Amino acid sequence: MSTTLSLQDIRDAAARIHGHVVHTPVLERTHKDAILLIKPEGLQPIGAFKLRGAINKMSMLPSDCPGVVAHSSGNHAQAVARAAKLLGIPATIVMPNDAPPLKRQRTEEDGAEVIIVGPDSDERRDLARAIAKERGLVPVEPYDDLAIAAGQGTLALELIESAGPIDRLYAPVSGGGLMTGCAVATRALCPDAEIIAVEPRTKDALKRSLANGERTAVAPPPTIADGLRVRVPGEIVWPILREHVDRVVLVDDEELETAMAWALRELRIVLEPSGAAALAAALREGHGRCGVVCTGGNVDPGLLARIAARVASEG
Repeated sequence: MSTTLSLQDIRDAAARIHGHVVHTPVLERTHKDAILLIKPEGLQPIGAFKLRGAINKMSMLPSDCPGVVAHSSGNHAQAVARAAKLLGIPATIVMPNDAPPLKRQRTEEDGAEVIIVGPDSDERRDLARAIAKERGLVPVEPYDDLAIAAGQGTLALELIESAGPIDRLYAPVSGGGLMTGCAVATRALCPDAEIIAVEPRTKDALKRSLANGERTAVAPPPTIADGLRVRVPGEIVWPILREHVDRVVLVDDEELETAMAWALRELRIVLEPSGAAALAAALREGHGRCGVVCTGGNVDPGLLARIAARVASEG
């Protein structure tokens, strides 16, 4: 198994997923002294970027693959289910009991078998591994796999090829697959760009890991960003994160909701809390040409209604 990731790997992934994912636009807005170059991945068929990695990984499986198993709080679940449907591969997904109902519903609608466990990310990971061993299924990891990271890195490749050079990249981090791919692409195409990871304030696993020089787990985090709750960076992607991430910015739930409201008002797009993390950081401190990865728009209807009411009350 390869332990490195290159720009060519990401270009190869772009060729594999072509025709299956949306080449999302780059939305340009000026905010204070920053030019925000925003990649709205909520426009993907499943409403999130995860389809990129899932299709790249699963398109490389042998034709006699008996099926795949994955674990996810939502967006990766939908991605694997949709990729399995497109490629004709049976899929089993382990999801937490606090996953947004809409994400579970859409995963099931694409034909995946869904198994529900408790809210902790370690629990669903361990069950998925046990199922893979018991049934002979191929695991499709949500982040700790370089084929997954290469697929997610096509996002940054598209952003820079469409918008031109950037001074800094803001992207959210959960387990680290997205940031791994995006960091490799950005470092290759814009060597002097600052690469900034964004985490919820209550889930600062990457920040602690970089400070300690080793992977460091945190307690199960309370945050509305359900897609950013992985408690420790992935083992495989960790060396790449350590090499390329320049710093970590932490955002709280109020900042996530503020960014969601800003996107609804200024961009006319819907973001889920996890999808608003990079934007929240860029709105707070961004300057120069900032690539901003907005990862998804699968927001709970009740939360969306509250954000829309907030926008309306603010005029």
